[in-house]
Amino acid sequence: ADLGPTWFPPRARASMLGARSGGILTGEDVDNIRNMLFDADAGGDVVFLVNAFAAYAAARLAIEFVLPGKLRGYTHQQYVVTLAHQVVVLPVLAVCWAAGLLASGGSASGGPSEAPGLIYLLTGAYVLSDSLVNYSPISAAIAGSAGPPTFSWGVHAHHGFTLLLCLLGTTLPPWLEVEGAVAILLGEAGSLWITITLLRPTRTNFLLRLLTFFASRLCAVPIAIDVLRQCESPLTFYPLLAGVAGLVYDNVRTLLRMRYHARQAAAGGGVAEHGSWPL
Repeated sequence: ADLGPTWFPPRARASMLGARSGGILTGEDVDNIRNMLFDADAGGDVVFLVNAFAAYAAARLAIEFVLPGKLRGYTHQQYVVTLAHQVVVLPVLAVCWAAGLLASGGSASGGPSEAPGLIYLLTGAYVLSDSLVNYSPISAAIAGSAGPPTFSWGVHAHHGFTLLLCLLGTTLPPWLEVEGAVAILLGEAGSLWITITLLRPTRTNFLLRLLTFFASRLCAVPIAIDVLRQCESPLTFYPLLAGVAGLVYDNVRTLLRMRYHARQAAAGGGVAEHGSWPL
């Protein structure tokens, strides 16, 4: 096909970009830009993310139609999709990863696993669908509510930082991509008891929610710091730093609320039903 006189191969364009930068961009910066703009695999990641988001959003809408209504400030659809993601999707990916069933080029190829990338992309699609379906101006129409739509800057900020980390994670070198995927698995596992406590708000569950959330962050944050420590590209380091800092701040606020509720439950006091953020 006639590609025109100004077309250059992707690697040649990347080299030209590095040459024109006058040394401002490192070789890793140029590679990252090439991956985002020209790499066919990166394009595949974007397509997969869009398709996964559409699937999560469609599932949320279908569940909302079948199971309308709310429980303790959250829609039934949020409970179902959250549990499906944290109890089914991520554990299945983790097991397949450990068993070597998602190796690039086939299980027998011995290639790098596709699981870390899937963990990033599916988690990104999960939080993005939650923001759109449950915390946007269309949420009232979706839930069939006559009142104003549900909106929360806190939720959007949390989801935005998470989505940023998920998108950047797929551009990391293989060993850092693995570390980041482990951090996501730990974070989602530690958040599981949030949903369980909302469904069954007992004294034991309030305590378990606090302990599991704290333990998971105690493990995940050092991993995230280690990833930052090994990032040489400013184009990756600073957005990652912003995402990690935002989530750490949000998690500290959440932990303080959890500690307050755990103390209330331990003292025999009731904990008010709410749908605000942080939980």
